Amino acid sequence: MTYAGYRIVTTKRNELLKRTEYLIEVNNEAGTPSRSQLRELLTTALNAKSERLLVVKVWSPAGKTASRVIARVYDGRDDLMRVEPKFLLIREGLLERPKKS
Repeated sequence: MTYAGYRIVTTKRNELLKRTEYLIEVNNEAGTPSRSQLRELLTTALNAKSERLLVVKVWSPAGKTASRVIARVYDGRDDLMRVEPKFLLIREGLLERPKKS
């Protein structure tokens, strides 16, 4: 997967939840990038540690070669684990999926 680049559309600091919220547009040629590929790109682009970064939503508007990404970077891992819903933590690989009996 090749990226022609990215653009940070908006940045918002949320002091109450100790995080910075981003809306990012990622140019892509071969389809919507996977979450793991986005995590790699965003950790370097935002200069953030992987364990404090959460990719919340990814979507590609019809007819465009760009994907939009909502990402959050927390001040600490404890803040992320306290605030975010469990399903997002499981989807991002920060928690293990509970085993079914």
